[in-house]
Amino acid sequence: MKRKFETLALLACLAVGGTAHAVKLPKPAPMTQAQYEAGKRQIEAEYKANRKLCDAMKGKREDVCETEAKARAEALEAELEAKFKPSPEASQKAKNVTADANYQAAKAKCDLLKDKAKDRCVKEAKAAREAAIRQAKVEKVQETGGAFASSTGKRAM
Repeated sequence: MKRKFETLALLACLAVGGTAHAVKLPKPAPMTQAQYEAGKRQIEAEYKANRKLCDAMKGKREDVCETEAKARAEALEAELEAKFKPSPEASQKAKNVTADANYQAAKAKCDLLKDKAKDRCVKEAKAAREAAIRQAKVEKVQETGGAFASSTGKRAM
């Protein structure tokens, strides 16, 4: 009797877990034009404020600061665009722009280093960029329900 009860409990858990896995969260509603414009203004204001902070620096550090400020603004604009016009393609584009922006910022920081340390730094930045772009592609396939989008670990045939 106890064994039957355990089996029924296990089956119930599997049934509930299976249906919970199949339920997708609703996508957030796209932003309004006013929200989009406000977001663009905020990003522009942040960029200008960050550039002012960079003006206090000199030499290569100023260049690094300016590159980081520009990269941050580009990434935020791409994310804002993806929220304004949501689609798997827009999401992937935003992730790619963010990866490129992070790469540019990391490369600028690498310029402060010398010799082997600089080479290693650039190599790591490239690897991080490539990994982020690959991850964005995988997430797009999963979002669009591609052949290998199953998150259960089983291969779709």
